[in-house]
Amino acid sequence: MKNYLARLAFGSVLLAVGYKPIMQSNIFSFGSDTYEIQWEGTNGSKLFGSYVIGSKSLSAPSRAEKVTATLPYKVSFSAPKNTLISAAGTTGNQGAVTIRIFRNRSECGKVVIVGSGAMANKTCQ
Repeated sequence: MKNYLARLAFGSVLLAVGYKPIMQSNIFSFGSDTYEIQWEGTNGSKLFGSYVIGSKSLSAPSRAEKVTATLPYKVSFSAPKNTLISAAGTTGNQGAVTIRIFRNRSECGKVVIVGSGAMANKTCQ
């Protein structure tokens, strides 16, 4: 009887939200997501930043990349599902830097550092 109730509950969830959205969600760690990180601010300002592709697995290392560019700047890449993405940036002239992180073309991320003199810093998980 317990097995029947578990199957009924799972089937009800599939019917309620649809099979495809469940398979596309991050509850299964198969496949990868596409990411785009955008740094924005005063056009032509020098950007000093970085981004991290953080692995949640102890068997795979995280990857950190340095960014030295001119605003606006963007980078695109793919990463395994359930990866933690973080980006930071500042300009030499103390201008404002806005960071936007997109996963599968939808903006995600939250500000993780605030305060006087703090670099812009966002994360997406």
